Amino acid sequence: MIVWRITKRKYALDRIGLGAMKVGGRWNSIDVPIIYAGTNVEIAALEKLVHISDELPDDLVLTSISLPDDANLYREIPISTLPKGWSDMPSSIDAQQFGNDFIAAGQYLGIIVPSAIIPEGRNMLINPNHPQFKHAEFAVVRDFKYDVRLK
Repeated sequence: MIVWRITKRKYALDRIGLGAMKVGGRWNSIDVPIIYAGTNVEIAALEKLVHISDELPDDLVLTSISLPDDANLYREIPISTLPKGWSDMPSSIDAQQFGNDFIAAGQYLGIIVPSAIIPEGRNMLINPNHPQFKHAEFAVVRDFKYDVRLK
């Protein structure tokens, strides 16, 4: 299975979820390691774009993360079972606790959740503490530039 991230070059090969640990996110609290990725390049691009507040950065890269193909390592979470307020901005405490519980349980390498931007899109939350994470392969695919018409 391949998932995608768009990040600043210096964070492209981050295998510990440093950014999410520093500031928290929709699905994790501060100090909880998690790696956010999109199941396709398009949703990864939208997820990054909504977090850009100023000019479009010129140091972004597209990174692929190759994960083991064992379906038992992943769980897709139906939207109907997500915590209330999961798509709110800022993120709800319940959504963060949901992600924290996923990491703490350690049962899955990744869970697949809807995108708050486009619920039909899917994101992968990766647990860098899972034993099978050692098989994850990160690769910078190319520089990534947004079309200037987007901002």
